[in-house]
Amino acid sequence: MKKSVATIDQFVEWVEDVGDFFTTKDVYEAPWFRGHGSQHYVLTPSLYRTEAGRARLSDDLLRSEFMRKALPMVAERAPRDDWEWYFLMQHYRAPTRLLDWTDSALVALYFALTSYSPSAGANIHPVVWALNPWALNRFQDEDDGTPLGPEWPLMKSYLPPAFEGKRLPRFPVAIDPSYVAQRMLVQHSHFTVHGRDTRSFEKMRKDLRLQDGLFHVGINFDLQELDRWRWHLTLLGITETTIFPDLEGLARELRFEYQIDRTRPKSD
Repeated sequence: MKKSVATIDQFVEWVEDVGDFFTTKDVYEAPWFRGHGSQHYVLTPSLYRTEAGRARLSDDLLRSEFMRKALPMVAERAPRDDWEWYFLMQHYRAPTRLLDWTDSALVALYFALTSYSPSAGANIHPVVWALNPWALNRFQDEDDGTPLGPEWPLMKSYLPPAFEGKRLPRFPVAIDPSYVAQRMLVQHSHFTVHGRDTRSFEKMRKDLRLQDGLFHVGINFDLQELDRWRWHLTLLGITETTIFPDLEGLARELRFEYQIDRTRPKSD
């Protein structure tokens, strides 16, 4: 499996290798992908990135306050249950135990490139992670490992009623969400939800038996090539408005298209 790639062609080859590797007994287990702007960014949900977030009641307090105050701000239909509220929290970047994934490798590559900071230094580069969610769920003894829906019995233990003091399961699980916002649909969203173990996926990898179910690849380029990579993604149909189908996304797309924020790559 490649450790780094320098072109989109090489990235696509890596994606194909991951897909083939995750195929077991002639059954294709589709990978989930996640893009980071830096190889040093760990696979830890936002709630668990601070000491305050790791406090026992922090999740309950955040959930209850979000639900209490957010209802007048919901432009589309109101969430129908606690899981839909939790997905909405993650969508709008409130701290949760969720990690975003996508079944589109190019969407993950988009997030890796657009979250990369050229000022971070020459030793920092974007990465794309690939997870086998079936392998993760098989570790939880969930039959064939199919990613779970919010209505599955096991999921009740991952989001118990607030303030009842019920103990969360220890390890993360893969979940297919209800799409409570249009962005989740167009971004091909999936999630993992952490339990009470606050470590990153990398540090839990051996415990979760994910040695063959979690990989990443570095995206290596000169700073001058960043816009070329983004331009090639545009040619492949991954634009600001395909990821963010709203006026803000359209404005960013036009700025990029009309070279307000970049220089169009020169032909070879």
